Amino acid sequence: MIKNDLEQKIKEIVKRIWKIGEVEINLTNPPTEEQGDFALGCFELAKSLKQSPQEIGEKIAKAIETKKIDYIKSVQVEGPYVNFKLTNKYFSEQVGQVLQKGDNWGRIDLLAGKLFLVEHTDPNLFKEFHIGHLMTNSIGESLGRIADFAGAKVRQVTFQGDVGLHVAKTLYGMMQLKGKMPGTKSDVWERQSFLGQCYTFGNKQYEENEDAKKDIVKINKNVYSREDDEQNKLYEMGKEWSLAYFEEIYRMVGSKFDHYFLESETFQDGLRLVKENLGTVFQESQGAIIFPGSKYGLHDRVFVNSEGLPTYEAKDLGLFFKKWEKYHPDISLTITDMEQKQYFAVVKKAGGLINREWDERTIHLAHGTLRLQSGKMSSRTGDIIRAKDWISEVAEAVGVKMRSDEKKVAEKVALAAIKYSILKVQAGKNIVYDQEKALSFEGDTGPYLQYTYVRALSVLKKAKQKSGDDQKIDEKNDWEIESVKKVPTVGKIILKFPEVVEQSWQNRSSHHLAGYLHKLAAEFNSFYGQTKILDEDNEDYRYNLYLTEAVAQTIKNGLYLLGIEVVEEM
Repeated sequence: MIKNDLEQKIKEIVKRIWKIGEVEINLTNPPTEEQGDFALGCFELAKSLKQSPQEIGEKIAKAIETKKIDYIKSVQVEGPYVNFKLTNKYFSEQVGQVLQKGDNWGRIDLLAGKLFLVEHTDPNLFKEFHIGHLMTNSIGESLGRIADFAGAKVRQVTFQGDVGLHVAKTLYGMMQLKGKMPGTKSDVWERQSFLGQCYTFGNKQYEENEDAKKDIVKINKNVYSREDDEQNKLYEMGKEWSLAYFEEIYRMVGSKFDHYFLESETFQDGLRLVKENLGTVFQESQGAIIFPGSKYGLHDRVFVNSEGLPTYEAKDLGLFFKKWEKYHPDISLTITDMEQKQYFAVVKKAGGLINREWDERTIHLAHGTLRLQSGKMSSRTGDIIRAKDWISEVAEAVGVKMRSDEKKVAEKVALAAIKYSILKVQAGKNIVYDQEKALSFEGDTGPYLQYTYVRALSVLKKAKQKSGDDQKIDEKNDWEIESVKKVPTVGKIILKFPEVVEQSWQNRSSHHLAGYLHKLAAEFNSFYGQTKILDEDNEDYRYNLYLTEAVAQTIKNGLYLLGIEVVEEM
């Protein structure tokens, strides 16, 4: 990246002039485009070098001018800042680089050689996939793609709860409501709807009926022991239904997992680890085994209950073991909602006392709450908003807005509206989904970005129809770049894409990327409105066409990193 190259050159200049060792140089963007393309603030250098910022800036500027760097047009000192302007030739040539790289444009090597494991979504079998899962999925899928673009070898996984009290409650409901059970010709949606009803029924009975509660506790023990053959058949059927249902959801939202971890596969390792470390990491308390988190400024939590069964904490502990056994990642990211932040801190600390790598290489990202007009959802009470229902409702609204019967296009636009609404907000903050705003083809929305992409394609199609020239810029960039008089703002913004990829990874938040794409689209639409792109008499005609194609490529790549598909017609 040009920014990194210029920073390195400034480092060398500072070390040579002041005869010092390593120094940190960070270029920023000036407040206005007229001031330049990069700016160096000399405040920190002034502290360490014991000279005024302006004096330091003047020496750096003079050295840069003497060095005659081919991509530097001018260097100007403005108070404590050094402003750098890049040449029009540089910007023109880089448009060619964008098109040569194509779908690889924006890739960097920040994480080269690293194995990055991202765990997200984590739905429980026998329960509904709701909009909270969709939120976690959108964030995780996007960060996985960003890490891939940053050079990492990425593995996306999910941890699905197929044992536990929630399963017992659903199985109890299935036994009691078997007369309502869907037939063999029913689809995955009907079957999962039935499982959802069974869970709601079982949960209500567990809380209000002591006899039912005892039955559910017994069912739960049998889920782990597998001693009841009839219950096992019912369990396997429900498990098969849930997994098929989740696959349909994953297909719908464009998410693919490399591996599915199940709680039934981790609880035994969790139990073993707790017992092996009893007396050191864990301790007994009132018939249960706990982790004394209060010793470390955290909460005390139960890992094995008084029934001898593993809790969620023990299952997550076993998941650490399974992740390292299968992948041994350099970086392991787990994404959950904010409510699990303290819970995960306890599990991570306990795991780190067993294996230091589990703590040191694991990052936990807690996202905020997603709210619709109906308020916060709860799978415990059954008052939830199913992800499929939400997507279908938004897709229907898109069809009406676009006056189109193209269901596939409507679904892509709907998912763009939903995912962008989630990802444009900084990780950790709460989100209120406003459907009218989210579906707008103007402003800070996913459909607006898709629309801008379609507009750029339309320009290129018209140009091709006029000239029949579909040739991209060749490797030598041999068009008349000297004829470009003024590089439009969009021609400068487009080249910051790799920097934004890096920033999004460093801060573990896709909102940087979303904001960048909105700015790029807005500037392109301004350029489109002010420039006759298809005017062949314009001496910048060829550059303008290539720039339009580069914008389309950048929007396509950026939307891919957000987990959003482009459409070619709207």
